[in-house]
Amino acid sequence: MKVRFLGTSSAIPTGSRGLPAILIKTMDDSILLDCGEGTQRQMIKAGESLMKIRNVIITHLHGDHFFGLLPLIQTLGILRKNSELHIIGPSGLEGIIGEIEYIMGSKHQFKTSFTEIETKRIYKLNKFILEFFPVDHAGFETYGVKIREKEKPGRFNPEKADELEVPPILRGILQRGFSVKLPNGKIVKPQEVMGPPRKGPIIVYSSDTRPVESVVSKAKGVDMLIHEATYLHDLRDRAMATGHSTALEAGEVANAANVKKLILTHFSARYKEEDLVKFKKEASNIFKGEIVIAKDFLTISL
Repeated sequence: MKVRFLGTSSAIPTGSRGLPAILIKTMDDSILLDCGEGTQRQMIKAGESLMKIRNVIITHLHGDHFFGLLPLIQTLGILRKNSELHIIGPSGLEGIIGEIEYIMGSKHQFKTSFTEIETKRIYKLNKFILEFFPVDHAGFETYGVKIREKEKPGRFNPEKADELEVPPILRGILQRGFSVKLPNGKIVKPQEVMGPPRKGPIIVYSSDTRPVESVVSKAKGVDMLIHEATYLHDLRDRAMATGHSTALEAGEVANAANVKKLILTHFSARYKEEDLVKFKKEASNIFKGEIVIAKDFLTISL
C-alpha cells in the first residue's frame, strides 16, 4: 500500500500546498480520500492516472474537502471513462453534484454510484475494507475513516513445493489459492506450500476534528494515523472554536492510541513552510513514536 499526499493545506491553498486530498493505492486499486479544489491538477503533476480512480471518499461537505469532485467527474467524462466511479460521502452529496450538473445543463456519460456513509456498516471495496466513525468538527457532519488492506496470501515455500514434486507450471495455481492434481495423481492443497495469510496495513484518517475518543479507539495500534493539525497550540482557542486540532493535541491522540506512525497534515495557510518544523516538535512533546510532516506529493509506503 502506498499513501500519496496531494494537498496538505487547510481552507485555502498556498503557493506550495493544495487543498486536502490523499491517494491510497495498491498495485491494482486506489482510493481518493477527499477531493479539494485543484485535486485533479495535483494528480496530473504527480504523474497519477485519473482514469484509475475507482473510489472517492468525501469525509464532509466543507468546500476545501469536496470542491474538486465535480471538475474531476467532468474531466473523466471528457476522457470517456468506461468504468464505474464509486463515491462515498455524507448525506446530500449526490444531490449537490446532481443539482450543479442540472444548472450547467450537462451530465456525465459514465456510470457513477453514490453511497451515503453509515457508521455501522463495513465497506468492502476490492482490495480495501473501510469503517467510518463520527468525529467532532464543531457540530458539522464529519467522519473519520479506518482503511485496511485485505489479507494477502502467505508466502510461497519453493522448498516444500520441490519436496512434494510440484511442477513449476502448477505452482502459480497454488499461489492463487487453488488445489492442484500432480501427474502422479496426488492432490496438493495451497496450505501445504503457502505460509499463513499476511495481514494488510491499517490507516486511520481523522478528517477535520477536535481530539476525540472515536479516533483514539479506531486508531489503537494502527500502522499509520493521519491526523489534522491545523494550528500550533498557542492558537488552541481558535482550534476549539472552529472544530480543529493543534499539533500538540494530535500528538496526544497518537500517544493514547499507541500508533506506529503519526502523519500531521491540514495546516492553516497562515503558516509558512519553515514553520512546519514547529508542528513536529510540538507533537513530539507527547508522542515519542515516528512523526512525519505531510507535504504535497509526499509518498509513504506501508
